[in-house]
Amino acid sequence: MKHIFHVHTYRCKHASEELDEEYIKMALSFGAEKITFTDHCPFPENPFKNRMDMEQLSEYIDSLNHLKEKYQEQIKIEIGLEVEFLPSMIKFYEELKHLNLNPLIIGQHFYQHPDGSFSFDDEDKSDEFIGCCNAMIEGMKTGLFNTVAHPDRFFRRCKRWTAEMTDISNELIATAAQNNIMLEKNLASYEKLVEKSNYIYWRNEFWNLVDQYNCATSKPVNTIIGFDAHSTDQMIKRMDYVKLIK
Repeated sequence: MKHIFHVHTYRCKHASEELDEEYIKMALSFGAEKITFTDHCPFPENPFKNRMDMEQLSEYIDSLNHLKEKYQEQIKIEIGLEVEFLPSMIKFYEELKHLNLNPLIIGQHFYQHPDGSFSFDDEDKSDEFIGCCNAMIEGMKTGLFNTVAHPDRFFRRCKRWTAEMTDISNELIATAAQNNIMLEKNLASYEKLVEKSNYIYWRNEFWNLVDQYNCATSKPVNTIIGFDAHSTDQMIKRMDYVKLIK
């Protein structure tokens, strides 16, 4: 595996306490040529959980830039963020780009309602996938992002695949292709499938639609395998799944 994509750090508050350099050393042990850090994006005034504080962002960048220089002869290191697309935060995302954070990837764990409230406060989450998918589609059209992380995970509350899920998936896939955005095949989601978790994070139905789209068009959507690693142990474990989803 030449590219270890989608790696988190201890700053997100739900990863191991390992230092950034440990992930780089593990990637080198795999023979990787590139590692991409995409820790969860902080937001001004720290309104959301499970991510670094805004005050840690500069240290995150500085730490990885130091390691980028230290390991420049051994491995390419990319410094990015995993970001929820919220329409009210466009200017903030543009500011992040000016910090040379690349890539910015969409990781839509919740979405913003027109009134400014957020879906994680909703009592009824049965239609959550619609709001999340619409947010991803809107975000892809901004030109600020180059990848959508775990695009099938938003159907996790849906036990049965429906025509509505097919329709919105096809729209998401087409938007990704039209905007040259990669869709991530997420190894953490696949791990749930292998371990027969009650959470349906990986949806073969979605990836079958990607295959169908690519067979029917001259401009296919590109995919990338993402580790979504929050520890070096997860990197090791998920390496075993790579060959199963290529």
